[in-house]
Amino acid sequence: MDDKKEQSFALLEKVIFLKKTALFSSMETSELRAIAAIADEVTFKEGDEIVRENDVGDSLYIIKEGSVGIIKAVNGKQTVKLADCAQGDCFGEMALFNAELRSASVKAQQRCVLYCIKSDDFNDLLLSYPTIGIEFIKIFIKRLRTANKAIEKLSAEKGLGG
Repeated sequence: MDDKKEQSFALLEKVIFLKKTALFSSMETSELRAIAAIADEVTFKEGDEIVRENDVGDSLYIIKEGSVGIIKAVNGKQTVKLADCAQGDCFGEMALFNAELRSASVKAQQRCVLYCIKSDDFNDLLLSYPTIGIEFIKIFIKRLRTANKAIEKLSAEKGLGG
């Protein structure tokens, strides 16, 4: 297979994968093709730190293969696992919209293949495909609601309810 056909096949493979993920499932093929074109495939070994808490974020990651743990430092040296993410999940999406410090670390729990989308490329893409931004707003709202429920539960357990 020649190089051009290989690139076309790789792009098609990314589009099909992205369409199966929760974040991108409702997007049009043209939008998925544009996203796939800026998604670089990266590989990490088990135990590798993919994202470090307090580093400046500039990328979204989508898990193609493997799983990761999202870890938050508390009280200096202790850490708490906030979540596990597996195939089709994403992390780092807030970094696409601002270059703030990462709120948690992410470590590969096994060999991982990820798609990485850089914020500069993503912001350029939004100019041509603004509806992609709406899908990200939806995921932010879902995660905010989940966080609010967790806060309510903790408040109730500690007797802090209003």
